[in-house]
Amino acid sequence: MTARRGQGNLPAEETSFVDRRRERDETRRLLSVSRLVTLTGVGGVGKTRLALRVAAEVSRSFPDGVWLAELAQVQDENLLAHTVAGALRLQDLSSRDLVSVLAGYLADKRLLLVLDNCEQVVTGCARLAERLLRAAPGLRILATSRQPLGIPAEHMLRVPPLAAPEPGHLWDGAEVGDYEAVALFCERASAALSDFRLTPDNQAAVVRLCQQLEGIPLAIELAAARLRALSAEELLARLGDRFRVLGGARGLTQARHRTLRAAIDWSYELCSAAERQLWSRLSVFAGSFTLEAAEEVCADGDPSDESFVDVLAGLVDKSVVTREETRRQHGAPTRYRMLETIRQYGAQRLRDRGAEPEYRRRHRDWYLRLSEQAAADWFGPRQLAWYTRMRLEHDNLRAALEFCLRDPGERDAGLRMAGSLWFYWVTCGVLAEGRQWLDRLLAPPVPTSPEAETASWVRSWIASHQGDQVVSEQDAARSIELSRRLGDARLKAYAVHAVGVAAMVTDLDRARALLTEAWARHRAMDDVGSASVMSLVQLSVVANLQGDLAGAAGYATECLRISDLHEETWTRSWGLSLLAFAEWRQGDSARAADRLRESLAIKRGFDDLFGIAMSLEFLSWCLVTDGQHAQAARLFGALEGLWQFVGLPLMASPQFSGYRQGSERQARAALGDDRYQAEYQRGRSLSMPEALDYALTGTARSPERERAAVRRPATPASRSPLTTREETVAELVATGMSNKDIATRLLIAPRTVDSHVEHILAKLGFNSRTQIATWVAHREPRRSARP
Repeated sequence: MTARRGQGNLPAEETSFVDRRRERDETRRLLSVSRLVTLTGVGGVGKTRLALRVAAEVSRSFPDGVWLAELAQVQDENLLAHTVAGALRLQDLSSRDLVSVLAGYLADKRLLLVLDNCEQVVTGCARLAERLLRAAPGLRILATSRQPLGIPAEHMLRVPPLAAPEPGHLWDGAEVGDYEAVALFCERASAALSDFRLTPDNQAAVVRLCQQLEGIPLAIELAAARLRALSAEELLARLGDRFRVLGGARGLTQARHRTLRAAIDWSYELCSAAERQLWSRLSVFAGSFTLEAAEEVCADGDPSDESFVDVLAGLVDKSVVTREETRRQHGAPTRYRMLETIRQYGAQRLRDRGAEPEYRRRHRDWYLRLSEQAAADWFGPRQLAWYTRMRLEHDNLRAALEFCLRDPGERDAGLRMAGSLWFYWVTCGVLAEGRQWLDRLLAPPVPTSPEAETASWVRSWIASHQGDQVVSEQDAARSIELSRRLGDARLKAYAVHAVGVAAMVTDLDRARALLTEAWARHRAMDDVGSASVMSLVQLSVVANLQGDLAGAAGYATECLRISDLHEETWTRSWGLSLLAFAEWRQGDSARAADRLRESLAIKRGFDDLFGIAMSLEFLSWCLVTDGQHAQAARLFGALEGLWQFVGLPLMASPQFSGYRQGSERQARAALGDDRYQAEYQRGRSLSMPEALDYALTGTARSPERERAAVRRPATPASRSPLTTREETVAELVATGMSNKDIATRLLIAPRTVDSHVEHILAKLGFNSRTQIATWVAHREPRRSARP
């Protein structure tokens, strides 16, 4: 499958961009003649901003998109490929070498990949770039790094500081604002102080500030943010003594490194004691973080003259911490982050005080608690909100697990965390990375502990998904042995469950007996959650393959009943798929197709690659039965690209493979070889989002329609994926009512309305209330919304 044409993941610019015309032109020229261009320069000089601006400017030249992989938080070279795959929104559920998967995926693409902040893993980046460039002739890479990657294909451009008037040069006051450094200072100063203007009275001080700061954008931004408290002249006076000591630096690059360090030192020292302390402590976060996380990890809990929120607001005002409003979705809280150069400075301060281990541990403890809270709350109405939250926390989850691996004494905590994240690895598209963490944490000798038992059955499940039968069976057996030694009934239920899952590939009768036992054990302890209820899904699979269609439908129906009772959606989507398969086998292909479309609408909200592939397969078979052979042939083509990223295509089932082959033969016979092949090739060219659009609506959106301000309905009016209550909520949203007003109108809790709105957005593939309103307007009248 291809990336959506003309698309990518470049972030929107949150502040204005200062000219850099010469560097932009040269970078574009180099990209036209070279397949790897690396922008180098000191920290804070603006390499990332320049790369993102150029990438946006050349995007039309790359029909398969422009994609940004942010590497600042990657410390382990083994995670490079995972990070790049995640940036490309590429999931791989197999146990294959991920670099090979990336190479194969990119082989026929015309795509620009931006690798940002390569310096911490420069050797790994060089190896990855070489491998991908060899495999993909249409690939271009634009990298940023404080040092070159050092491979033959590389063309390098050193990013200079922003232009400022030369010291001692006689300049015309009217032209001062044309210099890039001065323009940036004035723009950021206006943001800090709305009435700031460059005037004859302050221009000499502004020019001198830009000169002393060597035109380094980060240093200029830090200084400009101080205008809330100091005038330009006062800023210059405070900087003066510090920068006189830099005159003896050897070499231009070394001088600018020292200039930036001095500027950050100066900014740090002007902070209050509470702000300096928080700056250093916040450095333990990887990527972005919430206010709640920052308070839990960094606050002392002692009475203070300054509240924590006020201290954080002070760092935001001083441009030390930035707000990430653009990343908010589905009502998620505001997130904050530090620029990498600023974060590294704070981390050094924390190390210098000997406090880093304490705050790394507090960070790990917070994300361990968050992981366990998410796991406990996953089977319920907040499932989609948790999915969104955990995806945003990915860098922090990595950092917490890495901390556990550095110290042998933290291993049990790491096993506990990796085990509790089973839902994240399996459901949220990071199966291969989850396997990597579990492999490292379960390296011999494996302790006899509840944490090790849980991690064992989780890895057994993952290995089964990946088609790694040897590890799946070994871990299932270890899980049984550990649960026996520990005498824990709950762990025994999951151990039996894992053995049953492992047996699904080799012995259906044994698998059914074990899964039946596991479900009985779960029920006896009133253990109802996604992991336990999945035993019903797996039992439905086995019963279907055994030809027990009534039993298969019964298991799936019970799964739907329990899921609906708990207002859960992911497991429900599996119940819909398996019930649909049984109905198709019983001859009701129209009803089965409706259920499968509802399942797919849910699964797309979770990026459930394996579930999407299975549901698309079942739907294509239904289409053949209904005589829609061309549509089925196109889905077969789309599935060819999709299955290559799944470690266990069609669950490795001879029966499922037989149904697929039979359906293909029927479609080919009905269409003829030429028509069938044409439709199949059209399907192969679809991205996964386009394939889903086609499955749900019969059409694949063009790039122009996709970029439209308001998207069309995700499903036709006659095939709404919404429940009756969700349709009622959607109609009330369309009238302009708030969630609180809807709760009052329907006599339900506001939190329940929040959940309904999240589910509506996920099922329809939308991201705004306006799109819901448009969807309602396009539907045929149903009824007036009422309680």
